[in-house]
Amino acid sequence: MSYTITRTNGTVLGTIADGTYDNSHTSLTLVGRNYSNYGQIMTNNLVRLVENSSYNISPSFPLSGQLWWDSGNNYLKVYTGTFWKIVSSCTSQASAPSTTVAGDLWWDSTNQQLYVYNGTSPYSAAGWILVGPGYPTGHKTGAIVEAIIDTIGATHYVTSLYADETRIAIISKETTTWTPYPSLAGFGDIQPGMNMASGDTVWGTANNASYLGAQPAANYFRNNINNTGTGTLTLTNDSGITVGAGNDLTLSINSIDAQIINNTNGGNLALYANGTGTLTRYLTITAGGNVEVAANPVSTLGVATKQYVDNSFINANLWGVSTAITAQAGTSNTMIATTEFVATGLSGIFKYKIYSGSVGTNHMWIDSTIPAANLVIGSQLIMQASSTGVDLKSGATAVTMPQTYTGAGNATIATTQYVKTAQQWWGTGANASAKFVSTQAPSAGINDGGSNNGDFWFQIAS
Repeated sequence: MSYTITRTNGTVLGTIADGTYDNSHTSLTLVGRNYSNYGQIMTNNLVRLVENSSYNISPSFPLSGQLWWDSGNNYLKVYTGTFWKIVSSCTSQASAPSTTVAGDLWWDSTNQQLYVYNGTSPYSAAGWILVGPGYPTGHKTGAIVEAIIDTIGATHYVTSLYADETRIAIISKETTTWTPYPSLAGFGDIQPGMNMASGDTVWGTANNASYLGAQPAANYFRNNINNTGTGTLTLTNDSGITVGAGNDLTLSINSIDAQIINNTNGGNLALYANGTGTLTRYLTITAGGNVEVAANPVSTLGVATKQYVDNSFINANLWGVSTAITAQAGTSNTMIATTEFVATGLSGIFKYKIYSGSVGTNHMWIDSTIPAANLVIGSQLIMQASSTGVDLKSGATAVTMPQTYTGAGNATIATTQYVKTAQQWWGTGANASAKFVSTQAPSAGINDGGSNNGDFWFQIAS
């Protein structure tokens, strides 16, 4: 009677006739009734079962759930009914297993972490990839889902961020604010969104934000639109502000000087005001260094333009325009003289008096009562000229020619000293001139040794 071969679930694989064997339904050789020498076949089957068909070629006619040791790759595989699936091992110990294959698991019993081997061959400790948790025991780090009770007993499911056992943030999906109970270190009320622990900060670049410095983001200036603000802008650096598409205008500090700079070559600086309903340029500093104003002065501190000053001089309308400082006497420069400078004689100019140097020191003046012209040198009256002649004063003397003068003569006035002591006479013979020095006028035959036209007589005191 033949054998009927069935699987565990009762499915019939086939039959084996008496006195025969079958190897077409499974990876083993199945023996029928009364088959001789069946012991050898049974022994081989047992060895195959013990070694899980160890070979580099998969078993023929595998059944679902059958194990096979792939000796070529050192994998234990199980047949799924469709393909051979690798069966990975899992080891729990303090150090990583040194003999392993891809997919093997290792539970780090010291740090309470699970690793999987990536199949690196030959074996490398770096081949163990951490599955989780991402931190060793005692150093909780990362995002952890937690249930936190609030002050009214409600449960809130949140994500807490930890760094080395310290909770640094709580992420809440709630739409309202709630308060943990008991309180959590570093946290007060939990707001919708991410809540950082007190003292901790989010660093980096944010795409957008609702609040900056406790102010809505809409309260801050944007750099690509027109802005209007009500606060005070203060820049605590000397570089200041730069304005313009070409960085044209700079407001800055240089040492202790405040600077307004037009950086454009050839550009001016202009100040505008809207005093009459029309925007008008009232002050300009040109690139050439000129300062121009748009109106004539109407107040004490008003700025006079060149045109205003020119017109004032042309129209001789200077009265009350300005008051100048009176220069010192004897000043000679390009300053405009005040009436005080001229009228008091500080300028050295009078209708009857001419000064040179300090007042009273050197000057000439006309005395209309004599009348006479007077010359004062070093504050002393030196000479007075009138219709009666020239009178030398204060011991002044005329220039005396040398006594031995033998020239042809000149227009120099001879002094009494020269005449009295001169040894040279003019003319010869009867026409020679002579001098007479006496207390009385020359008288022929008395005190006149012979008179000719051109003789000089100098009367001396007795």
